[in-house]
Amino acid sequence: MSKKFNIAVDAMGGDNAPEKVLAGVDLFFKENKKHNVNFNLYGNESDIKKIINKYKNINKNNSNIIHAPDKVPGNVSVRDAIKLGKKTSMWMSIESVKNGESDIVVSSGNTGALLVISKLILKMIEGLDKPALAGIWPNFKNYSIVLDLGANVECSDKNLVEFSVMGSELYKAICNKDDVVAGLLNIGSEEIKGNEQIKNAHIELEKNKNLNFNYRGYVEGNEIKNGEVHVIVTDGFTGNVALKTAEGTANFITTEIKQSFSKSFFSKVGYIFSYFAFKEIKKKLDPRRYNGAIFLGLNAPVIKSHGGADAYAFYNSLDLSFRILNGNLVNKIKNNFISNNVK
Repeated sequence: MSKKFNIAVDAMGGDNAPEKVLAGVDLFFKENKKHNVNFNLYGNESDIKKIINKYKNINKNNSNIIHAPDKVPGNVSVRDAIKLGKKTSMWMSIESVKNGESDIVVSSGNTGALLVISKLILKMIEGLDKPALAGIWPNFKNYSIVLDLGANVECSDKNLVEFSVMGSELYKAICNKDDVVAGLLNIGSEEIKGNEQIKNAHIELEKNKNLNFNYRGYVEGNEIKNGEVHVIVTDGFTGNVALKTAEGTANFITTEIKQSFSKSFFSKVGYIFSYFAFKEIKKKLDPRRYNGAIFLGLNAPVIKSHGGADAYAFYNSLDLSFRILNGNLVNKIKNNFISNNVK
């Protein structure tokens, strides 16, 4: 039998919690009956017990309810979140990983609080300066990993090199592939383009022969969709702007298509004949399929689900957490930096 993974869930984080959290856990067990997983659900025990019985795939053999009397609201500052103390569902779920009771944390809660509290409790992997927020980005072939998506507004060339290594290990873990291509997001492919941090990181990546990936060089924003580069590395400011722009563009396109097919009788008839094609497009662009950003660089993995995630989106963040654990991500990151002495 495969190793049993314990996944800590902040059951009170995000909108419509704990309802959407329990619905996501229920869907996980419905879709993955062979996975050897236990969920540690941290939240208000009475609130959870009021609704958990309607989810038939959740039982005492695959989940535990751990009472957490407090929660971190989505609109509080990081300082106020920490002041709420150690009895919040977010704090307790993270601490369970430090104590060895859980292997990974999943939360839809306050992003800033989740990052700071995770870093405070779990600490950084020795030798690494900053954590990176990595996300899954759909492309023509499958999907890519893009990082950093907002954890660090400013990054040094050393940080960009470290992100390249961590992102490549993440891609291997969740895709079960060894041949990984990584590149630096830049405003052009020419050697003279970019700021000093990008240029220096480019030089370091080109000369380092001990990397765990194939370095492609510079990648422009319009090339991400091609899927030729599996790991796209940038600073948090640029990555977050790129992410929000891509999400907005995808929403604009799907909305325009929907409105265009409702303007006249003939357009409605055309939609009927095109229904299955557009259904596939909508499925491909559905952000819920790619829900779950990963904080990399900590001594244990932490998954940030979107605050407004519904049950299906939350399920995908849980599925991502399983794949990360099954791929032994953190140990591979640690071993890579130790054995190859990446600096």
